[in-house]
Amino acid sequence: MIYWIFAAFLGFLVYTQVPVRHQAGVQEHAAVSDTRLQAIQTVRYMNVLNDWRYDHPGQPDGAISDATLGWSPVPGLNNLIAGGRTWVWQPDAPGLMAALLQQTRQSALTGRVSNRRLHDAHGNDMQVSVPSGVPDGSLVWLN
Repeated sequence: MIYWIFAAFLGFLVYTQVPVRHQAGVQEHAAVSDTRLQAIQTVRYMNVLNDWRYDHPGQPDGAISDATLGWSPVPGLNNLIAGGRTWVWQPDAPGLMAALLQQTRQSALTGRVSNRRLHDAHGNDMQVSVPSGVPDGSLVWLN
């Protein structure tokens, strides 16, 4: 008889704990999906910018509006042309650097802004000065 009570108690514990672990896994998966989606949107944004710049080679330095690009705005995603280079940046978020590196096939031109300098995923100074329009702490993809 004691074995049946013990088995029922054990079954109850397993039954009540599984959803908690499952919910945590679902939340973690959603966070990974969000950063992956954000990285994909960043790559698409850079591609749209590069296509637009190819069609408009005389574009002076400055930002290109999303409306000019025909792009639906993505919150936090920004661009700037400075010194002939295209800068796409956004606020950094946990896991976003790894997702962006994966989507850009480990691009060496992906980094974080710190003290007006661009640093790679390992924190190494890439010897690139950042334009004043790109705030410190941003995650950048440069082209």
